Amino acid sequence: MVFKTRIGYYTGTTDGYTDAEAKQYIIDGCYDVYKKMKSIKGADVSQKFGIWSDPAITNGNAIDIDEVHEIVYVQRNGIPATEVSPNLVHKYTDTDSIHYASANDPVFYFQEQYMTVKPAPDGSNPLYYIYLPQYAVTSYDSATSSIDKFPAEYYDHVLIYSSIKILEALMHNYIEDDEDSELAQLMAGRVDRLKAQYNEMFGGGE
Repeated sequence: MVFKTRIGYYTGTTDGYTDAEAKQYIIDGCYDVYKKMKSIKGADVSQKFGIWSDPAITNGNAIDIDEVHEIVYVQRNGIPATEVSPNLVHKYTDTDSIHYASANDPVFYFQEQYMTVKPAPDGSNPLYYIYLPQYAVTSYDSATSSIDKFPAEYYDHVLIYSSIKILEALMHNYIEDDEDSELAQLMAGRVDRLKAQYNEMFGGGE
């Protein structure tokens, strides 16, 4: 699938937008598809869109996640950790508290751009997590078009999303510049059809 050709097919034009703009809309579409699939199928589907942290974390330092789009799943020594409130940090290490985080019931919480896991991971109890990466489009205009780390089964979803955004931007420009109203109406019809098709891909919901 050549992304550029596919978008040209959906929009009906290759003029009025740049490859860079189309690729950015594709990336935006990746996160829109993720959010929609998560709302439909629940948190478990999130792992399909994420990647594992590497290498294992074996120290108790807070983890800087400033560049991470979203944490999807956390495990310590193979045991899933539960997200908890940062307001009770003093309780997670208190063995007398009902909130105590044990080796069999680890927790994680966020403060500013950091994630902390309790009990702290170490060499015998490593920490891994799944996160949403910063997706990137490669070979946009060739037969090897792809989105790094994004599941290929949703490629058409994001290409339709990108096409919708391109057409909406073109329509806006035509209206602002008071150009061909018939062309603007034609684009509006394409947008409506693509939006309907996009929603159908998710079972017809918004």
